[in-house]
Amino acid sequence: MSIDRRKILALFAATGATALAGCGGGGDGGGQSVPTRFLWLLNLNPEFTSTNFSLSGNVLVSSLPFPALTPRIEAEYGSYSLGLRDRNTGASFVFNGFQVDDFSPSVNVFYRSFLSARVGALVPGIANYFDSTESLVAELNDGAGNIQTNTLAFESSAAQASRSANCRLRLRRASDGVLVYDSGLQVRTSAILIFPADPASGLVAVIGVNYNSSDATAVRWPNIL
Repeated sequence: MSIDRRKILALFAATGATALAGCGGGGDGGGQSVPTRFLWLLNLNPEFTSTNFSLSGNVLVSSLPFPALTPRIEAEYGSYSLGLRDRNTGASFVFNGFQVDDFSPSVNVFYRSFLSARVGALVPGIANYFDSTESLVAELNDGAGNIQTNTLAFESSAAQASRSANCRLRLRRASDGVLVYDSGLQVRTSAILIFPADPASGLVAVIGVNYNSSDATAVRWPNIL
């Protein structure tokens, strides 16, 4: 994966003096600086394994693998067309009206939606991006005997009830209770995302994301089954 920093600077005119909205920043009082925001894109689409990410036609990140988080991008406030193109297959999607402002999310998720794809805001908690008509029962164990259980349909989410340092996630098919995923003991993250492990097998995978307005990290959790 590579990122063209020259194009970012040319597109966004980002400098160290530019204030960050959402990070306590503002203008310099003289109306000279343009407000900006840090953003990331998380690729959870198994059919996009080497993805070029662009804003309004400017390629900012190339060869983004699956699953992966882009490097941090600083964008001026405004409305953009967000483009995603797989370098291997040529498949592409363009999402018009991608807004960057005080209220826009720091991390957006690109995911498969049956025969199409979507981009949506990452939400804290446990979220299901596995495109199936089968719901998943998520059992999140905090290691102290407390198990949070939520039935998650595709594109649904639930807040994490516990704030313990560690957790263990098990996923079962809602229809028959069969266990399909076990993370083992993991360090808890602010967001736990379920997605397809690959394009065709029907296996599930999980990635944990920690993020705020200035930093974001992602780590794939194993399946110990």
